[in-house]
Amino acid sequence: MANTSNLLRLSVVVIGLNEEARLRSALQAVFDTCPAHCELEVFYVDSGSKDLSVAIAEAMPGVQVLRLQTQRPSAAKARNMGLAQARGDYVQLIDGDSVLQVGWLETAVQALEANSGIACAFGQCVEAFPEQSIYMRVCGLDWHIPAGDHRLCGGNAMWRREVIAAHGFFDEALQLGEEPDLCYRVRQQGHRIVCVDQPMVLHDLAMVTFKQYWKRGEATGKAYARVASRYWRLPEKMWLREVVRNFMEPLVWAVMLVLGSAIVGGVGGGLLALSAWLLLRAVKIARAVRKRSGGWLGACLYGLHCQFIRLPVVVGQVKGLLQR
Repeated sequence: MANTSNLLRLSVVVIGLNEEARLRSALQAVFDTCPAHCELEVFYVDSGSKDLSVAIAEAMPGVQVLRLQTQRPSAAKARNMGLAQARGDYVQLIDGDSVLQVGWLETAVQALEANSGIACAFGQCVEAFPEQSIYMRVCGLDWHIPAGDHRLCGGNAMWRREVIAAHGFFDEALQLGEEPDLCYRVRQQGHRIVCVDQPMVLHDLAMVTFKQYWKRGEATGKAYARVASRYWRLPEKMWLREVVRNFMEPLVWAVMLVLGSAIVGGVGGGLLALSAWLLLRAVKIARAVRKRSGGWLGACLYGLHCQFIRLPVVVGQVKGLLQR
């Protein structure tokens, strides 16, 4: 992208796989929300879609379509393909299931312009359809991040291109956990990862079954395990504490079950004691999120989710460690 004016150069890389139902909205939002003082280039990187995703992207003026040619596609590979072509000063990365919100690009650019120490700026990810399932409702609450400096970000974020290039982009050896891995490497050189308290994207999780919920938990566990096993010898020990805490949770459940059985009497008494303990913890969590959860019911459901999700996460951690 040749900069023929004084406009700030901004690149946007959208990645997707079989996103025909949502891709048009994701791409259109980029053009609709681009600041007037930015010279924009937009890439769509397709990871082997079998639907009409590529055709939709090719039909949109101003979108450069790239196709990932690999038997093992991943978000890291797709983002890197777009990043290799990008020529903007800043690059906004977007997943194909997400729609940029008005004002975000302007806000992110301002944050990066104001402080050269910030390598990455990200905002709030808001679940688009929390009413469609209990899983989308509780997982949507996971995405609220307090403003300020953080150790990592997700896939939707704006990066300073020269920084991300200097650190070798995303590690394509990682099928999962590529974002925290890059953030770790970037932070070791003194750069900052900053959350801005403003809506960044509407995200459509499209999770309506327990199987999808469990598989997402497993994927999270695999990411925890792979990143922690990579950095546990280094001073920060990225994600090691989280991995240990996740492994401890089922053990605590077992201890509570045994103690309850011994004190109350029988397995039924143990289950009753364990249930009461989990409910008390759920209420404690609910108090902290009630205002943004739509009431006590949603807050308590979230409290239960925060505990139950540890089970598929632990399964994922075990698989991640065994598959190293």
